[in-house]
Amino acid sequence: MRKSKRMDIRGPRLRKPSDEALHFTSSMAADGRIARHVIVVNLAHMLALARANEVDAATASKCTRFLLSASSMVNPEAEAEDFHQQLEQDAVDKLGVETAGFLNYGKSRNDQVATAIRMELRVLTLDLLTGIVVLQHALLDLAKKEGATLVPGYTHLQRAQPVTLAHHLLAYFDSFQRDAERLNQLYPRVNLSPMGSAALAGTSVRVDRPFVAELLGFSAPVRNSIDAVSSRDFAAEAASCAVLTMTDASRLAEELILWSSKEFGFVEFADAYSASSSIMPQKKNPVTAEMVRAKSGSVLGSLVSILTILKALPYTYNLDLQELTPHLWHAFDDAISSVNVLAGTIRSMTVNAEAMQTSFEGDTSTAVGLANFLVAKEGFSFRQAHAIVGELVRASIEKGISLPRATAKYLPRASSKFGRKLTISEAKAERILDPKAFLASIATEGGSKPSSIPSGIAQRRKELSSNLKMISTRRASLNASQRKLSRTAKGLSREVKTKI
Repeated sequence: MRKSKRMDIRGPRLRKPSDEALHFTSSMAADGRIARHVIVVNLAHMLALARANEVDAATASKCTRFLLSASSMVNPEAEAEDFHQQLEQDAVDKLGVETAGFLNYGKSRNDQVATAIRMELRVLTLDLLTGIVVLQHALLDLAKKEGATLVPGYTHLQRAQPVTLAHHLLAYFDSFQRDAERLNQLYPRVNLSPMGSAALAGTSVRVDRPFVAELLGFSAPVRNSIDAVSSRDFAAEAASCAVLTMTDASRLAEELILWSSKEFGFVEFADAYSASSSIMPQKKNPVTAEMVRAKSGSVLGSLVSILTILKALPYTYNLDLQELTPHLWHAFDDAISSVNVLAGTIRSMTVNAEAMQTSFEGDTSTAVGLANFLVAKEGFSFRQAHAIVGELVRASIEKGISLPRATAKYLPRASSKFGRKLTISEAKAERILDPKAFLASIATEGGSKPSSIPSGIAQRRKELSSNLKMISTRRASLNASQRKLSRTAKGLSREVKTKI
């Protein structure tokens, strides 16, 4: 019996493309990220065809068995435009076109790739959410351990007012919480199935779109077939979420880099998250934080690339969209690795509480406390008190004496400019200007009062529990859909064997 000639699924409409053109347009180098999803999408689609009697059970069973055993490894030697073509060509080669020729019945690479991208992105979204939670845990644990330690607060990178270390760390926790909330809100927009949209207009083949969506773990189909295959705003939104997360991570990394310097000396990185110099034996460089800072720029570049590719594309599908997807993966790879390594950096670093405390010696960052005292206890308006204390600070700097000493010596002269000659002892001025007393006097909710640390940490622990529960619920839903898909496929095989 003569062996039948191999059928090229690209068909006879065009001659074989040049090697240069095929290599230039091929997405094989990037398709490894979605290959396993492509196989699952084909499986769900075939089950839908069998369910609707669009394909007979025997044919569907052979196709599903092939798909269940198919490798998700991309073959770089394959003469294929993408993994979608490689998979179907392998099926035709192994099963024959009479059977495998039904794999693409009622679907297109357009709806298939859009679906596979969404499937990978929802996994990455949950991975990034998990990384953020791990980082938030590290911040909370450090806040609990070292939180009562006082640290200088800065505006314009100049000494402003003292805060507790816990208050500072909780500020970062809250910014990352908003990042988590954005990803949480993004997920439902990603978790919609394009399958059944075919190339752009839908299909006359009876594909039960909600059934396919359910098998693939989606909450529902994308309602418009054109929108389903051509829209990538979900990718741009996802990348923007990654950018905002990385912006917060970069700011934290930058601050840790500053704090680890000799000039600050507030923290020391663990050796495991540092590097030495190739020439200077004394060096200990904060390389992990530096890379987080750098990768924030890379993620931003990915978002700009995505938006630039999208901005002038007419509906519906254009191959330009293929160039967009690697930028999405790069953005999430960098964001996930960055929050994870930043969490490890924070967990392992040493806080120098003594250096933080010593930094307040000769400091004037509680000057507003003295101004508030003059308003509350002595009846000056705040603007008058501001001017009085400003003069005292200047005298302290010019005379090279402490602010309490300058207050005792020069307050009578400064206050007399506003009609009253006021005197405060140096000891009393020290009590008013003491950083701990300053923080204890804070009355506003959300401020850096040390007594609010335990309740602030407890409240945020609840938020973390909610984040973890949401992540767990969504992962469980994806796992349940995978089990249902597997049961449905195996059920089809059993049904065919029974009939035989």
